[in-house]
Amino acid sequence: MPGSGTSAFSEVEDFAAALRAEGVRSLVVTGAGHFAARLTRVTLPHLDLAAGEERLSRIAFVAGPPGRVLISFPLDDESQLIWGGMELRAGEIATFGPGGQAHARAEGPCRWGSIRLTASDLAGYGKALLGAVSVLPGALGRWRGPPRLAGTFAGFTPRQFVPSKPAPRG
Repeated sequence: MPGSGTSAFSEVEDFAAALRAEGVRSLVVTGAGHFAARLTRVTLPHLDLAAGEERLSRIAFVAGPPGRVLISFPLDDESQLIWGGMELRAGEIATFGPGGQAHARAEGPCRWGSIRLTASDLAGYGKALLGAVSVLPGALGRWRGPPRLAGTFAGFTPRQFVPSKPAPRG
């Protein structure tokens, strides 16, 4: 069923629980300071979208969602995201196939986006957009777009939305 929502988090455990749908099995914050994060989700019939913003460094253990491909990418030039030892830069995406496992690290504050869909839907969208998809993601892969697209996600700058004080719980 289609839907959308945005949540702000001041507790690591609550954020980790919300990220389970993204395949996150555990989350450890490694940075010092006040924890704050925001997660926005959009659910469509064949596609799930998410955008996150985190204030502190962290390491997450991620398992590919059953029957789905997870696509993740930084939303700006400053975010330092490292998937399975591969650093992602603006204009690059990490693809993560069903059943794969990896550690995802964020070095400092970060903004990221993700897409979840079936491999057959990814192949269909790839064919419609590119004419063909020659390789579907396995456990973990990094894809780079053509240079003309390198700044596409980096230019997307919604207002800053991480709260400066803890969100009320209840």
